[in-house]
Amino acid sequence: MKNKKLIFLKNKFEKNGWVVLRKLYKQSEIKLIAKAINEYLKNQIKKEAKPRNINFVGKSKNLNSINSFHNLNNCKKIKYLSSSHKITKIISFFLDSTPEFRSCEFFAKPAKFGLPSPNHQDNYYWGVKGSNALTIWISLDKSYKKNGAVHYYNGTHKFGILKHKPSFAKGSSQKISDEKFLLQFKKSQPVLYPGDALIHHSLVVHGSEANHSNESRRGWTIQFKDKKAKYDKEQILNYEKSLYKQISSRL
Repeated sequence: MKNKKLIFLKNKFEKNGWVVLRKLYKQSEIKLIAKAINEYLKNQIKKEAKPRNINFVGKSKNLNSINSFHNLNNCKKIKYLSSSHKITKIISFFLDSTPEFRSCEFFAKPAKFGLPSPNHQDNYYWGVKGSNALTIWISLDKSYKKNGAVHYYNGTHKFGILKHKPSFAKGSSQKISDEKFLLQFKKSQPVLYPGDALIHHSLVVHGSEANHSNESRRGWTIQFKDKKAKYDKEQILNYEKSLYKQISSRL
């Protein structure tokens, strides 16, 4: 990617808190990535069938009913790609620092039954001091309004960590407490094609609607932070306590 284009994208990222990278991967590459994820989940689904790591749509616990999987970094193929020079070079530019890999996840949002994700900020979960962290969200399918594409509230990353409350939603256990606060911001919902990617700041408010369409909306996400940034242990502990209570209530 040429420097001029990256600078243009970074300016948009700093203004809105998110940006689209078109054609980060070729169609042929995306098919192989999706295949690697499916093969891993087929082999691991019984071992990983814990509410902390995986969430299903309804009561079925099979590959087609997975809504989100939060332990994808245990898949060697995907972790290798997540930490590749291709990815880290881009991330270091957006972070203005040496990136440190945090984790990678899979959000399937299956056709007809995909669950919504309430509005939230990633760093409420992560607890990275200074919030110099981001997510790269890579689309494995076409993603648009009809099948529950990610939406953003532009510029909300400039207001620090907002107050959250338990959402009791599978895969996204917290939500913004004051939804009225978001009304002053423009809401954007970019259309993505397989191989396109989103980069979003750890503080930009985002979420997604349920998928009632006949098309799946799979996304592979990778999280990075500034290598020098420390974690707020108290914030993480408070989040984990809330998460545990919510998971317990579903059992």
